[in-house]
Amino acid sequence: MMKLLFRTLPQLPRQRWHSVRTLSTDVLEKPRDDKERVVILGSGWGGYTMSRKLSPKRFAPVVVSPRSYFVFTPLLTDTAGGDLDFSHIVEPVRDPKIRVDFIQAAARAIDLHRKTVLCEPTIVKSGVTLTHTEEDEKSETFEIPYDKLVISVGAISRTFKTPGVKDNAIFFKDIGDSRRVRRRVRECFELATLPSTSPEMRKHLLHFAIVGAGPTGTELAAALRDFITSDLITLYPTLEGLPRISLYDVAPKVLSMFDESLSRYAQETMKKEGIEVQTSHHIQDLRWGAPGAEPPYQKDPRGCLTLTTKEEGQIGVGMCVWVTGNSMNELLRDSLRDVEVFPFNSAVMKDGTEVSKDASQGSWAYKKAPRSGALLVDGHLRVQLENDTGATAVLQDVFAIGDNAMLEGASPPATAQVTAQEAKWLATHLNQRDLQSSPPFSFRNMGTLAYIGNEKALMQLPNEERGYLPQKLTGRTAWLVWNSAYLTMTISWRNKLRVAFRWMLNRLFGRDISRY
Repeated sequence: MMKLLFRTLPQLPRQRWHSVRTLSTDVLEKPRDDKERVVILGSGWGGYTMSRKLSPKRFAPVVVSPRSYFVFTPLLTDTAGGDLDFSHIVEPVRDPKIRVDFIQAAARAIDLHRKTVLCEPTIVKSGVTLTHTEEDEKSETFEIPYDKLVISVGAISRTFKTPGVKDNAIFFKDIGDSRRVRRRVRECFELATLPSTSPEMRKHLLHFAIVGAGPTGTELAAALRDFITSDLITLYPTLEGLPRISLYDVAPKVLSMFDESLSRYAQETMKKEGIEVQTSHHIQDLRWGAPGAEPPYQKDPRGCLTLTTKEEGQIGVGMCVWVTGNSMNELLRDSLRDVEVFPFNSAVMKDGTEVSKDASQGSWAYKKAPRSGALLVDGHLRVQLENDTGATAVLQDVFAIGDNAMLEGASPPATAQVTAQEAKWLATHLNQRDLQSSPPFSFRNMGTLAYIGNEKALMQLPNEERGYLPQKLTGRTAWLVWNSAYLTMTISWRNKLRVAFRWMLNRLFGRDISRY
């Protein structure tokens, strides 16, 4: 049950941005009493934390996000395994007690010179974010002006361009994804009990594949293992012994962020619990249909899929969940590239000097990490620009935090813990108005947790944070620490109580086995 770390919006061709207007709503027209408008892109760990930590006396935060809620992602796998209801890990962005405005839209472009963000309205259908243009080609876009801008749009799942993955796998980033996983597991069990299902197809349907043996993939495998062995088999006794869970990864071990001994313990424990750990495996293809079937391959949820690996060939599976890492979303990949008009009034050179007019006339682009495409920020989390001569300029009013940003030099891992600390650090120094004179951001590692099934977990603490605790914990003791840690970290008291009460009910009556 741990969940440390935490679909992309459909690509919108630029030619559709034919009807742009400046947003005219109560949100943007009401008096601000000389407060700076801070536009925050995203409602994940960075955006949500930032909106709550900014001083309402000095700033007027406006959150722009395709979804109107924050997901407590460490417990997302618990919802897939029936331990928690989906509403238990969701916090609304709109709150009558918090002076934060919200606009449900996707950011499509940023004009640094005019200090505006181009946005497109979105809707959320069954937990999946859609743009209006999917149903209405004439959907308008609008602009939102900002005084300061915080880019925290997160990342999308990385497919490595593996054939069939984008269309046929289930990704695991949001509530809608978790609901799809739980629904598909129950669906496969129902299909397997049909008299018309062959024994071979029954085996395929009850084989669940998870690609990616990081914290999310490992915990999802563990949560599904608990759900199936403790609850579902009691409902489907004729299927006992048939369900399989396979965890695939190209790396030679699971949970590579832990040290060797803990990683080895996790792998051995999961194998004992019935999870097939397939490390050093290379996924080549994912399609609908049984192994050996002839094309054409058409999507048929009443049947199975075929996962092809370099090592084992074709394997029949009822579901494939893809959790293999992060890739940049459409905004960073397609829009934040070249700078058309240099923001002369809001940028300084890397050494703190003013940008000369000659330099500002050159060709400038967003400075990004070569491999990941994330925005390279300085020690104060400010977005940077670079020109064709290698010179770097720093934007004084645009910041980037979370998975879509990377600190120059030694960058911390892309985790929820890092993102939340970045948001708190940035909000604190903006509130104190001492950003320029403050020391650069430094990540404080509070430790790492991972759930590995059957009430067993791992915990690893850095030496400086150990206190009275040992550096490493395993088994049920670590699981108790995990329970306490995430119950404490749950945002609202309402959800703290709901999570604790639900865990107690699970002990008495079992997990939720609803299919909806």
